[in-house]
Amino acid sequence: MFDKIRRSASKAVKRVVGDAVEDAAEKETRKQVSKVETQYKEESAKAFKEMKAKKIPGKLFKDFGKFKGAWEKNADEPEQSVLFLLIAAYNYCKNPKIGEPMATLILSNKHNQKSSSSPSGYVLGPTNKELLKHMAEDINIAKSYLGANYEDDYKFNEDKIAMDLLGVQPEDETGKYVKVFIKSGGKDMPTPVGLARNKDGQWKITEFSSIATGCRKPSSVEDDF
Repeated sequence: MFDKIRRSASKAVKRVVGDAVEDAAEKETRKQVSKVETQYKEESAKAFKEMKAKKIPGKLFKDFGKFKGAWEKNADEPEQSVLFLLIAAYNYCKNPKIGEPMATLILSNKHNQKSSSSPSGYVLGPTNKELLKHMAEDINIAKSYLGANYEDDYKFNEDKIAMDLLGVQPEDETGKYVKVFIKSGGKDMPTPVGLARNKDGQWKITEFSSIATGCRKPSSVEDDF
């Protein structure tokens, strides 16, 4: 389902040129985020009933070299790649110059663009860039996956991050494609993330639109009416 959405978004981006690329990517990405919010609820609700959350602790790396080294040691576990993407997204919200090369390291190269100026060798493609920019509009989205929740107004301790893992489901018989389900402290439904294993045995993110969907307002704001 998400691959189909990704292909549709890519086609939309390819139809535009020059300065129009960014505008088209932003419009198409927001459209897809809204679409994904609706489409994944039924599938996620079923998965939620069958899975129990397991906390996956992590470290909020801010240095690209340390981030890269730590991910490479854990890249053979799909849930770890999801955790590292969330760390990259949080850093992107704080400072895109730090978070972007981290994110491109974890995301499939098919959706990145080569760049000699980036420590990862890549910069974000238009669609993924807009997804992260969308998350940067509300840093609580990233925080909600790393241990914060709306009931506590997304209070966050950078020294004690943890991702709630619900489970990993194979997507094909070869075991090359999986879907990881995680839980947000600001959303009612679990979040599916698509991954594929590359030739080096590393799990790369192929679809994360559902992560970028909005989260609930902090409790103090939500109850202020």
